[in-house]
Amino acid sequence: MDQPSDLQSQNANPTGKRAHVIVVGNEKGGSGKTTATMHLIIALLRLGFSVGSMDLDSRQRSISRYIENRRQTITKQGVALPLPHHIVVQRSPLHLLQEAEEDERERLSKGISRILFTNDFVVIDTPGSDTFLSRLAHSFADTIITPINDSFVDLDVLATVDGQSMTVNRPSIYSEMVWEQKLQRAKRDGGSIEWIVMRNRLSNIDARNKRFMTQVLAELSRRIGFRVAPGFSERVIFREMFLQGLTVLDVMDTSANVSVSLSHITARQEVRELLKMLNIPAINDRISEVRLSESLQQMKDEKPISEESKAETPQADSKAEETANNIESERLAEAV
Repeated sequence: MDQPSDLQSQNANPTGKRAHVIVVGNEKGGSGKTTATMHLIIALLRLGFSVGSMDLDSRQRSISRYIENRRQTITKQGVALPLPHHIVVQRSPLHLLQEAEEDERERLSKGISRILFTNDFVVIDTPGSDTFLSRLAHSFADTIITPINDSFVDLDVLATVDGQSMTVNRPSIYSEMVWEQKLQRAKRDGGSIEWIVMRNRLSNIDARNKRFMTQVLAELSRRIGFRVAPGFSERVIFREMFLQGLTVLDVMDTSANVSVSLSHITARQEVRELLKMLNIPAINDRISEVRLSESLQQMKDEKPISEESKAETPQADSKAEETANNIESERLAEAV
């Protein structure tokens, strides 16, 4: 599962520049990491970027199964769908901690070197637990996206919050880990890491819990150093297409055998909002180019009114002239 698709190969990075690395990480399971990762990968591919993807959860392999399901859909239905250059990095089988970590460091370095300079973006899906591979991958990131369910149950992945005063007591182990990896990245190559917390499974109801979450996250973002982005609402359609390896973008942008509903349209808008919140110049520029191209194509497809008027003018003028002549003849007859 490490061969690029034909569609992806056509978009391969010709410059040899280092890809922008996006790590999707959260040490708690069930936060919607895999869904966010897959939609991000497909969104970038559909914008015309070449994308490499990595699965560091070699046990669950959720993102790998998603991509494999997509390959099966391509084969069975004969549809053209973009695919990333996908790699799975296995955990070390060695038992001694130091040897295992050195082995995993080498495995990750070899894996990422295969896709880092041949793609525009590399998206890494990490396990929902604390592992050495996950920590190491965070240190390679340009952007970290941490999906969390919009609930205080999941807030402790970021910090410990006082239940009475709703104040932040201290950052969590995961937040401290991200800070440590920022320092590691700066030491290694002088690079910086942008951290984005993505509020998943948002409710449309203005509930008390939702307002408190907004308040606490605003305080946390100032203290810990991340930006807050709206994520995906609790929509079944985000998960129901897993077995086909599809995303809402595939349904909206192709003739996939799925009826488009208002939920699909809203879900697609949520994906677009996430892309905008990343605030990555290359993505912003590409979105502007796509919108301009779509506008020009729409103008080209639509027949200008002026041309239609020109086509109708000779007949209209002839009828008007005939009517005027008839009226004038009637007046002359009455005068005689």
